[in-house]
Amino acid sequence: MRFETQKQMRVRRAWRSTFGSVAPSALALAIASAAHAQVEAPKTVAFDVASQPLSTALLSLGRQASLSVLAPSNLVEGKIAPAVRGELSVAAALERLLAGSGLKFEFVQSNAVRIVAIDHAQLTPDPAHANDALLARTEPERVIVTGTNIAGLYPESSPVIAYTARDIARTGATTLEQFVAKLPQNLGTYSQYAAGTEANASNPNGVSSIDLRGLGVGTTLTLLNGRRMALSNSGQSADISLIPASAIARVEVLTDGASAIYGSDAVGGVVNFVLRHDFDGAESRVSYGGVTSGGMRQGDVSQSLGRSWDGGSGLVSYNFHSASALERDERDFSAPAGQGTLTPADIRHTLFATVSQTLTDALSLEADAGAAWRKVKNSYTIPFPGFAAFSTLNSYGSTTETYFGALGLNYRFSDNLHAHVDVSYASDAVDGERSSVFFKRTPPVSAGKTDFGTKDTSLDVSARLEGVLLSLPAGEVRFSIGGGVLDERFKGVSAFTNVQSAGTLGRRSPYAFAEIFAPLISPTQTIPLVRRLELSLAARYTDYQDTSRPPLDRDFGDSADPKIGLLWSPVELLKLRGTYGTSFRAPTLTQLDPTSAAHYLANLPVGGSPGTIFALVAQAVPNLAPETAKTYTLGFDLASEALRGFRLSGTYYNIDYTDRIGSAPSGGLNPFTNPSLLPDLIYRPPSAAFIEAQLRASPLFAGINDTGVNLSDPQAAAAALFALPNLWIYDTRDRNLASSKQDGFDLSANQTLTTAWGEARFGADITHIFSYKQQASPSATVLTSVDIPGQPPSWRGRISGGLTHEAFDGAISINYAGDYTNPFVTGSPGVDSWTTVDLNLSYDFGIAAGRADNGLRLNLSVQNLFDEPPPFVSAGTTGVILAPIGFDPANANPLGRLVVIGLAKKW
Repeated sequence: MRFETQKQMRVRRAWRSTFGSVAPSALALAIASAAHAQVEAPKTVAFDVASQPLSTALLSLGRQASLSVLAPSNLVEGKIAPAVRGELSVAAALERLLAGSGLKFEFVQSNAVRIVAIDHAQLTPDPAHANDALLARTEPERVIVTGTNIAGLYPESSPVIAYTARDIARTGATTLEQFVAKLPQNLGTYSQYAAGTEANASNPNGVSSIDLRGLGVGTTLTLLNGRRMALSNSGQSADISLIPASAIARVEVLTDGASAIYGSDAVGGVVNFVLRHDFDGAESRVSYGGVTSGGMRQGDVSQSLGRSWDGGSGLVSYNFHSASALERDERDFSAPAGQGTLTPADIRHTLFATVSQTLTDALSLEADAGAAWRKVKNSYTIPFPGFAAFSTLNSYGSTTETYFGALGLNYRFSDNLHAHVDVSYASDAVDGERSSVFFKRTPPVSAGKTDFGTKDTSLDVSARLEGVLLSLPAGEVRFSIGGGVLDERFKGVSAFTNVQSAGTLGRRSPYAFAEIFAPLISPTQTIPLVRRLELSLAARYTDYQDTSRPPLDRDFGDSADPKIGLLWSPVELLKLRGTYGTSFRAPTLTQLDPTSAAHYLANLPVGGSPGTIFALVAQAVPNLAPETAKTYTLGFDLASEALRGFRLSGTYYNIDYTDRIGSAPSGGLNPFTNPSLLPDLIYRPPSAAFIEAQLRASPLFAGINDTGVNLSDPQAAAAALFALPNLWIYDTRDRNLASSKQDGFDLSANQTLTTAWGEARFGADITHIFSYKQQASPSATVLTSVDIPGQPPSWRGRISGGLTHEAFDGAISINYAGDYTNPFVTGSPGVDSWTTVDLNLSYDFGIAAGRADNGLRLNLSVQNLFDEPPPFVSAGTTGVILAPIGFDPANANPLGRLVVIGLAKKW
């Protein structure tokens, strides 16, 4: 028995009143067929598309037919596609795939289709003019897929995870930084929580960055609409908190090295935030909520306006976000840390616009632009045990302005050859103020107020050709080849040392790339145990040129990075895949800045005896070299038609990271207790000349000099310091580590069922790190970097379930982070595991009234439903948790139960 919604019944009655006894489905099919006869090339394809979520089924069908598919997420999400197999025309395959979904397709080019809702389609009753109506709505191709430069291709050999806007909402997250924190593969190295404390010391502005695999910020490439975001936080990483969740269509996560595709920084993976561009009409959203214990409150207001016209479309979206601070004294575990905030006072304004237009039959353009303004304020006390000189009260306030723009021109020489030219620009400017009070003596010493500011810009110009190289018995070999130039600039004043960078730091990176996708065996060839065999090859060449003024005289030469991917499907329900590639990452511009250094001299016991520490901080060693890495993955995808909607995926990954840039690892050891165990971190000064060089290279931080030695004459001071019998160098400068190796396994399982109560969903995503070892130098001890504070736990996962029934949608999720040790504190019982529950409920009054296109949706989000506090972490005398804030901000958050109520209205 088939049940109809009120909207479907009204559509059916309208069709009958207009066309009498002609069945609406038959007439729609006749009109579509008339259009296809003129637009679509008359060919058949051996399709093999398993039953799966409609969004991924359309990608699979498009790949097999060399067809680009524009499928708006709000239309396809939550729908399951039937299996489509056999020798069929593209039109027939699409009709089978969309059967019963309430959707139809329109050819906008001979190799591109658009998915639209049947009841919203402007059908022409006269079949003779149907083709004219379709061509009038032609728009340029806007399909962006992470992990390849070949448009419309889905790289099944690489582990790519896609999350729609609905998926993000169902996690309970109300901001992108909250959503990213729930990804099992991500470590919150830079988060908004307890920003500026030793656990988050390099992040006083409270930016939120992505760190896949915990390899370090800057090793994950963050993209916005497939293009690099400007770096924030003094050029260290992109700040995803500047992107509002209301503007997102989907998020694609590539958990594999991808330097062969994107160049530098894509060592740990790539995260691409794709903005909405397919909305027609107006939508208003408002939400408000806060923690149930404490004074932190947050509110959001957004407005989106979109319109489609003949040959194009456009969208403008604005978002306002405001959040008050969560104070330390509002949480028992952080109250002993003294004054300060656990989350910043945060105000954001963001504006995004996108437009696409077909100019001629062959030429089209697309453009994106945006601006974001953010003001944050953090304050914190750092009463370091044993570091009387460092007991401070700090207050940071900053305003960040971000701009980006991109223009793309697409020219179609033929159905098999396309040209693309892209220009993108991004800038991030920070203007801030810092005030500090140092309780090193009585009375306290005030450093007063100081201003700081930075500006990062990037300009990327590229061009590429793509299309069909040749045809094989298994299908078409597709290619992409091109090149471009990336220009980066940095200038500013360090928030840590308050020192102006030496002129303008700059780097120009010309590059060239090539990519080939080759289907070697297809199901139509009926080869036993080889239903599908596909090969992907990619390579990228990059040359790094210093453009700093004055020049830094640093030449990193060039790099050629290849990648190979292989997909083998021995039987219908199983796919086996693997990738291998190399990566190259140049140091960030701020790491090369010779003026960002600082030093201080403080009295502290070393090895149980009185000592004096000459600390080198906020700088890099002079001979810093680029990073290189080798990565490979082995995985499988299992989809069973017997259990409709069931999918199981697993991926083993291995990262061999050489010359990684970072501070010498401690592995949880205390360098001041036994210096011989960490000779790269703490050591006796090799000579007076070494001390003199460090004094000249960096300013004294906050006047901290407990030695009584006059430092005005570096040569004389170096001789006096070298003569001290108890002087030690505490070297936390960035350097090239000898090795950093990690391997682990990702497991994902999903099941979607159609039941009498509606569509039921179940899912699980689990990450397990087998090993993560680092070595500062070839002679240094190999140290673990997993299951200790500030580093990823070996186990993280998320299990979810949900139900959609007509206008109701509900989801519940369980988040888990495993327990780990705390070697920084002698006798510490360790850090407990952390399990939280998220709940998201929504009700669409428009669907309930049969007006899905003009409805009101109510949403309730509850994160950490049972108000589970973060695991307690004891403070130590050294390491990453020095201030007693009571938790590890890299792996937990202090919010407790967060409740947000939202309304969305389509106009």
